[in-house]
Amino acid sequence: MRIPGYLLLLAMTAGGVHAQTGTDPVFRYADPAGPTLSPKAALAFGASALVPGAGQAMNRQWWKTALYVGAEAAAIGFYLHYDARGDLGQRRYNRHGNANWSVVSYAGFVHGYYMGGARRPNAPDVPITDLLTPAGLAVFNETGQFPTPAFDTSVDWALIDLQALRALERNTLYANGNAFSHDLPDYGSQQYYELIGKYFQFGPGWRDWDPALHSVNADKSGMPALWVEHARRNREFNDDFKLSRQMVTLVLVNHVISAFDALFTVNIRENRLETGGVMTPAGGTVVLRYSF
Repeated sequence: MRIPGYLLLLAMTAGGVHAQTGTDPVFRYADPAGPTLSPKAALAFGASALVPGAGQAMNRQWWKTALYVGAEAAAIGFYLHYDARGDLGQRRYNRHGNANWSVVSYAGFVHGYYMGGARRPNAPDVPITDLLTPAGLAVFNETGQFPTPAFDTSVDWALIDLQALRALERNTLYANGNAFSHDLPDYGSQQYYELIGKYFQFGPGWRDWDPALHSVNADKSGMPALWVEHARRNREFNDDFKLSRQMVTLVLVNHVISAFDALFTVNIRENRLETGGVMTPAGGTVVLRYSF
């Protein structure tokens, strides 16, 4: 539709596109590089990336500021809580193992089980004294018997030759013909505390092991109560540490969401359609501008 004396000019700076109408329409890209991030948007993004809610405060969105700050505080609080609880649980777990599992008791069982026939074909006989350190041999020579477990790590671990015990473990078999799956780890290691409450072969080291009731060839039901309790404690403190790690992830997500929310808010406020009219000798001009 032609309106004599009027020129309609539509200038759109969103994406740098300008459109002009008239008797000779022209369409062109005024800014091939496209839109750029405004300083205010960049500042809001960076502020919320560092401190969730800061960009929202700049935009005077107080309820959002409270939301992101509250989420940050809650996540950090839960992280500290579960991390501390997991650390405490692990220390108690270690103490439980120290007080109730003995390498002397375990070594005595493995030797008797091995010499009873549960060994690889052609595996040689092993004198029980081969499992003892010089300190252990002194006890044996004095009493004429294999040392009695004290369930005191400072005492028991000084009596057993760990390398000799490991060699015996590698030649010891379950009733189904499978070899014992693990060597006893070094005392005090994370793997040591985990394995003594995870694998059946270590069941005889627990204080409440009773050969009449328990067996390394049974399932979990063949393990003593202290073995079961140790396994439960392991799951419990590891669940706490898992929750604490999830809280760290939540903190990072809160930073990212807050930053992009602040950025989009600034962009929305700056994306405004502006109209205006200009009178010229040839007639009227209407200008529409939409910018990022």
